[in-house]
Amino acid sequence: MASNAEEHRQLFRRWFEEMWNQKHYDVAHEIVDPGFTAHGAGGQDIKQGPEGVIAMVKAWHAAMPDGHMTMDDIITEGDLSTIRMTWEATHTGKFGEIPASGKRIKVTSIGIDRVINGKITEGWGELNMLGMLQQMGAIPTPDNQPQSAAQGDQKE
Repeated sequence: MASNAEEHRQLFRRWFEEMWNQKHYDVAHEIVDPGFTAHGAGGQDIKQGPEGVIAMVKAWHAAMPDGHMTMDDIITEGDLSTIRMTWEATHTGKFGEIPASGKRIKVTSIGIDRVINGKITEGWGELNMLGMLQQMGAIPTPDNQPQSAAQGDQKE
């Protein structure tokens, strides 16, 4: 019998490779528990269960269809796994209310997921949403402020 660490590694390899990279959304029904709950996902509203996860991944693919997710690290302790991951894509479609920018995006995130009986039952996630929005051009970066903001309240 595989250890929790190996079981989780295999499950999350499927999660990233099959669902995120190959767009085989039905895999969610095999690896996500019907009662799955997301607790914070970088401000994203994820509905419960496999369908909620599928909707979230499809929204990312609609905005960035060439996206690729890499699992950089995974650490498992008991029924919890912490995963550090990187998403790279071109922003060619609307992401929420943000129109397509055509810009290349690279964003990192960390997720903590609970796996029980071979299915993901809960997840907590944090991603560098600020950095991603800056890369999309939706929020200015500190070194790319509008001229008046960069000058501040300088007196002549």
